[in-house]
Amino acid sequence: MAAAALLASGPTAPAAAVDTEPDRFELHRTALAHEQLGETARAIDDFATACAKGLAPSCTMAGLAKLDRATGTGSLMDAAQDLAAGCLAGSDFACMKMGRALGAVSARSKGTEGFVAIALLQMGEECRAAANGTACYDAAALLRAEERGGADMRAVQRYAAAACAREAYPGCLPVAAPAADEEMTLERASAHCLSARADGCINLLEILLKDAEGSSASGALTALQHACDAQIGIACANLGLFYSNGPAGARDEGAARRYMRAGCDGSVAQACFAFAVMHKKGVGGPVNQPRALALVDHACDLGWAKACETLATIVENGEAPFRADHNPDVLRRRACRLGSDEACSAGVPAPIPPTSKARQFVP
Repeated sequence: MAAAALLASGPTAPAAAVDTEPDRFELHRTALAHEQLGETARAIDDFATACAKGLAPSCTMAGLAKLDRATGTGSLMDAAQDLAAGCLAGSDFACMKMGRALGAVSARSKGTEGFVAIALLQMGEECRAAANGTACYDAAALLRAEERGGADMRAVQRYAAAACAREAYPGCLPVAAPAADEEMTLERASAHCLSARADGCINLLEILLKDAEGSSASGALTALQHACDAQIGIACANLGLFYSNGPAGARDEGAARRYMRAGCDGSVAQACFAFAVMHKKGVGGPVNQPRALALVDHACDLGWAKACETLATIVENGEAPFRADHNPDVLRRRACRLGSDEACSAGVPAPIPPTSKARQFVP
């Protein structure tokens, strides 16, 4: 279902055209360039196209840009739906921004929404109260329900019942709230992870880190491996974390490096940054400084604020070329936009307007 429809009381392209279309990473990089030049509408178009091709960081960036321009309920819901894809893929920043978008929708609510919308807005309120908690992922899954095979009606009923117990909205239904969910079990965590919900993969990692020899550990490891085999990037990244930072007996630098690469290949920005550190320090393989730098750059492009700040410092120290898209001020502005309080408080100068005659750095 479309996101806006939750609040409501063409032909296929020829196969020959596919080969000439830019890939999703090329679209994402082009969108970043448009955004840097202040061409927001063009940036949104390219981010949205890359998002539709399955690149979750592009969904986050599209949602962020749309949220900046949102003026009403429909545009806020559109932004929230894009941010939901980034949230499900493992971006805490996307989860937080999605919660804020839903909070803005809730503030505009007239109390006449239907039962599912009441549940969604309750999820949004709980997400804002506990950033990156289960409510954030429940909201994200509901916003992306159409592509995920439908809504979890048990979750809808639970959140709607909570909202209706607080206030009798016209859209409330006379249904009893289901029993409260218990702590995330191995079975639920596995199901969520395998359905590309980052919270499930995160819970599986927590099970492993808490007790690698426990009765649930083998099942958690198997579930993460199956999810990684299914190209769920956050599952691969979490396996990389387990083999690099887990119990001493489980550590395997070679496996950590392989899984972190798989996580980076799955467009998990944090995994790309960790993979860069492995190349810099020679963890699980040879030292490769040029590759490390390229991976930090890629992690920044994929939306990891720390990578953008790190790249700014690298450039300032003369360890990377000083060019337009590697300008430390540009990088720190991007880090600020991606949620870095440190970058925001650094007093980075405002962007140079595209029409300025100011000196241009050579690429």
